[in-house]
Parts: sequence; structure tokens; C-alpha cells
Amino acid sequence: MPSLKTDVAQRTDDSPHWRAADVERLPELGKLGRTHTATWLVARAGGLLGGGRRIKVLEVMGRSGNLFFGYAPLGLRVVPGSKLTRVDCELATLRTAWDVGARYEWHHHVFAARFSGISVATVERVAAGPDAPGWTEQQRLLLRAVDELHADRMIGDETWNGLSRYLSEAQLADLCMLVGHYEMLAMLLKSHGIEHEPEQWRRGPLRWVRDAGSGDGIAPNWLPAFNRVVTNRFARLYAGKIPPYTVIGHQGRKSGRAFTTPVLGSVRDDLLIVPLAYGSKTDWVRNVLAAGGGTATYRRRTRKFINPRVVDAADATELPPLARRYTRLVPVLIADLAD
Repeated sequence: MPSLKTDVAQRTDDSPHWRAADVERLPELGKLGRTHTATWLVARAGGLLGGGRRIKVLEVMGRSGNLFFGYAPLGLRVVPGSKLTRVDCELATLRTAWDVGARYEWHHHVFAARFSGISVATVERVAAGPDAPGWTEQQRLLLRAVDELHADRMIGDETWNGLSRYLSEAQLADLCMLVGHYEMLAMLLKSHGIEHEPEQWRRGPLRWVRDAGSGDGIAPNWLPAFNRVVTNRFARLYAGKIPPYTVIGHQGRKSGRAFTTPVLGSVRDDLLIVPLAYGSKTDWVRNVLAAGGGTATYRRRTRKFINPRVVDAADATELPPLARRYTRLVPVLIADLAD
């Protein structure tokens, strides 16, 4: 049986911030005979897909007949069907879960946010709030709006006026409904003492989502070594000549030796853009980050680059569309071309 994937939510899960009933208050939660049959089947199917074998929030709803099937159209509309961008939707959801102290919601969306290209570091910054460094002005206002909806049940004038510069009327309406939706679910979960399923997202078909051990890569662990020995020898024949293949020149952090590595990368608006399918912990990435730059050969032209940084979808909102598309799947190395 495959080992469990790293629990990237554990550090925030262990915070004393969370509030809920001390024990599960429903006896025999998840028992078929005490759960609406169709809801039980959906909960089991979702549990198999996610690796947790069950979805407890659905089991709770299943104690009230077909409640889940009445709720589902609303949930589908305000979450996957939201007019908000996926990044904004996940940031608002995580901040709502933090504000209401709902560990179940938080835990699930730490993992779900990674489907939208959000790193663990950004997730943990959500817990720090809208005044934490690193947010764009739009993101800061979005998180502040969530806090105001939680505290006052309305968005204040200053925040509304600022956020209206970035969000449409439809998006503002969806934001209010999104926050209310997750506050409603939090009442259900916390009152019944429901905690997350320990193996959800860490086993099963969805366990491939962004491997924290490699720095959020999605490639199998054996593939980088295979490429160094086999694939890269052929890639060097056309890398740096035929787009989107690029050759990165970098210096070893410890040895000081010069290396070249062929990668998939592009140049847009004097930015080097390299999607990191192997994650941010590969040797060449760590080398250029440590050195503060390197060289990139693209379309037979070699240029120096400086200020390399690894970004996720939340960091990339003001970058070229190509970089934003890549970050939905993997982290991206961005650098400024110097000449």
C-alpha cells in the first residue's frame, strides 16, 4: 500500500485557534442504516476519490433525509461556479474558515487550494490576515472584506469602494454568498464536533497534487534522475534553439562549478518564465536562487538574468498571462532578463 503523502496542513491544523464541540455528537456517524442512502453513496464515492474513504460533512447532512441534494445546487454555484477567479475564491474560503475557527473546512481547503496553484506558504499567510506582507492591493482588500463580513455581516464603505476597482458587481455578490455559505457549513460542522478525515487528499487518485517534498512538483520522484542520465542528453541538441526549450547556465552552490540544464521555458516582456514540474527544490533552481541569477539561452540568444524568484498562482496575478496559466499547475521561476 502506498505511503501517505505529507500532511501539508498539519502545522496550521495544530494551532490552538480552532473551535468546535469536543466530541462527535452523532452516534454511529456514517452508518448506512442511519444515513440517507443516496447521500451515503455520494459520501463514500467522494471518500474513495479523495483517499479518506468517507466525507463526514455529507454524512452529517445525511441524517436529515435529502438535505444534501437540496444544498448541492447552492454549493456548486457559489464555489466551482463562482464568478470570482479560482485564486480569489480559495483565498476567501480559507480566510472564512480561519475567521470562524472551522478546522474541517480549513484542512480540506489547504489541499483544495493547491488545485488552484496556491502554495503552502501563501495558505499560511492567509492565516496571518490582510495586513501580512506579500499581498497585492486587491488580495488585501479581498481578505479584509471577508473579515468584515464575518465580524459585521457587511463590507464596510472603504473596503467596498476599494474592492469595486477590481471586482465586478457579479463578483462582489458572489463573494458575499461564498463567505455566507462557508459560515453556514461551519455552524453544521462545529456544532456536531466534526473533524477532518485523516487520510483525505493524502491517499488515492488525488494524492499526486503538488508534492511538498519536491517543492510542489508534480513529476514522479524518479523522473529527474532519469532525465539527467537519459533525456537531457538529447534535449541539449535542440534546447536553446527551438522554443520553448531553454538552457539555464548556473553555478554550483558548493562546488562553484559551471553547469547547464535544459528546461522548458519562455521569454515574455523581458521576463524568463520557467514552469517547475519537478518542483522548486531541484539543484539548478536552488543554484540560481542562491546566486541571484544565471544565464538563459533562448532562440540561440544567451542573456543574463537576475532577481530569480519562485511564484505561485497568488503571486502571479500581475504577471503575463503565460505565467499565470503555468501556476495553476506548478510553481514557476520568474527572473528579470538583464541584457
